Amino acid sequence: MITAKDITDMVERVDAKLTPKCRYDGFQPCEGIYRLGDYGYVTETEYNAAFKGEPYWAQDAYMLEGNGVGCGRIARLYNDGDVEALSDYINERFDNDQMDDVFYTEATEDGEC
Repeated sequence: MITAKDITDMVERVDAKLTPKCRYDGFQPCEGIYRLGDYGYVTETEYNAAFKGEPYWAQDAYMLEGNGVGCGRIARLYNDGDVEALSDYINERFDNDQMDDVFYTEATEDGEC
């Protein structure tokens, strides 16, 4: 079982690691990057490294929270259906074009966003 506070605490820890690394250019051509709202983008490697030592549900919960899903809702989803429920909800939100702030993409051929 996780709580909304568990999610909030995780988001704060991960934000502290990722926010200073955010930028809008300087990526390798076609490199995997993650958008972090208005903060900018980080490489896939930087993003994954920020979750080292975090619970296995953290990446999905972080993406949902970053796209406006409340921590209470995320906790209920996880507690009712584990990480699979979080992943399914992410897919549903992508299908409904509701994942605008935190998501995976690729840099352009010029290494920009």
